[in-house]
Amino acid sequence: MKILRLASGCLTFAVIALLAASRAVIASADFAKSANEAASYLSQYIKIDTTNPPGNELAGAEFLAGILRKNGIEATLFDTARMRACVYARLKGNGRKRPVVLLNHIDVVPADAKDWKYPPFCGEIHDGEIWGRGALDMKGVGIAQLEAMLMLKRSGRIADRDVIFLATPDEEVGGDYGARWFVEKHKDLMKDVEYLFNEGFFIDTDNQGKPKYWGVDVSEKSVLWLKLTARGDAGHASMPMPDSATNRLTRALNKIINAAPEARVLPAVQQYFQAVSGCETGLLKSAYENVQAAVKNPEIFQLILQDKLKSSMLRNTVSLTVLKAGYKTNVIPAEASAELDCRLVPDVTQEDFIAEIRRLMNDPSIEVSVLDWVHTGASPYDTDCFKAIQEVAGSESPAAPVVPVVVPWFTDSHWFRDLGIIAYGLLPFRVDEKHLVTMHGKDERIPVDVFNGGVVTMYRILEKVCCP
Repeated sequence: MKILRLASGCLTFAVIALLAASRAVIASADFAKSANEAASYLSQYIKIDTTNPPGNELAGAEFLAGILRKNGIEATLFDTARMRACVYARLKGNGRKRPVVLLNHIDVVPADAKDWKYPPFCGEIHDGEIWGRGALDMKGVGIAQLEAMLMLKRSGRIADRDVIFLATPDEEVGGDYGARWFVEKHKDLMKDVEYLFNEGFFIDTDNQGKPKYWGVDVSEKSVLWLKLTARGDAGHASMPMPDSATNRLTRALNKIINAAPEARVLPAVQQYFQAVSGCETGLLKSAYENVQAAVKNPEIFQLILQDKLKSSMLRNTVSLTVLKAGYKTNVIPAEASAELDCRLVPDVTQEDFIAEIRRLMNDPSIEVSVLDWVHTGASPYDTDCFKAIQEVAGSESPAAPVVPVVVPWFTDSHWFRDLGIIAYGLLPFRVDEKHLVTMHGKDERIPVDVFNGGVVTMYRILEKVCCP
């Protein structure tokens, strides 16, 4: 009997192992099938021109809604303006936990076809890459989110949370006819939400595609667009006027642009630099390990500033983007203006920053007006959701840490953080520098294998957050 019991036990374990292996094979096959389906969806989606301006995102919204409905998920279109719409769909769970939102935007930035190797709205695969505007920003992410939701439904598992899919227009120019419209008109549909996933940072890789770290957007720099206007007497250009509007504005701009950068190290940013220090060597490695001290050394700070993306988290920035003055070469104009794109560390107010601009110019005659102001909050990163991302990262790339990031750009997340929702921005793709620079640039594309891997990563994160 002992021998029989032992044999029976071995048989039981063998059966369990066989079933587990069988499930793994099935899951792997399902992943491959879903990833291929998602790649097809992305190609079709890119073909729909949703350039903003003007937008015309309705066709893209109808495409997404059609996929959801075909897969048995009710989808609602909310018209926000002519030819513009949001897509809202909710996959019900058992309600034990509060819902999670998969947020993405339908619109894309303009693309000039003559600058591209392949047409920007072709959605074609060339050399193993899906080409087209939005492949990374952010139709690729939106389709990965959508497919993850479909995979969860097909699994037959009842999630502990409702999963909400929300696709919006107008993100690329501020969200007035998209996310802002939705939270103002349909705040009730968001009232019980705990977490939200959106675009943000990415899985940074080396030249061989090996992940260095996973960046998760927990906050964004505030956006402050300023206009500086100088006024004075007009005159004949043959008789120079030292205090002309153009001269005074030029002097003021020189003072602003050439001002020494001042560092502000937030706790999340300090943690970020400590976490990624292992990816560096030499002086930069030691600087990142204690960035709070490093920025106090002017020479080391200048070294850190050479990385424009990382260093943007450490300071307020100003970019001169628009200059206007004059109408004829031999006429000194009576008015000159400049527009500045300022990105502020989240704990800086617009009042304090404008006061600093006035101090730097030291010219009270120059008028400072606010063109736009978007203040962003911050999300905590000691949550179950953040830990879920860490667990998935640990299984997929154990040597790559998951780090909180304050990104220099803005997304629609701030509209939802204002509602008390914890929002995380993550491109679930392994992105190298070569592909990163194509976002908002020419030849935007994503390798098929990178996209397929991102679909699986997004599903695993969603599953970890939603299922027991």
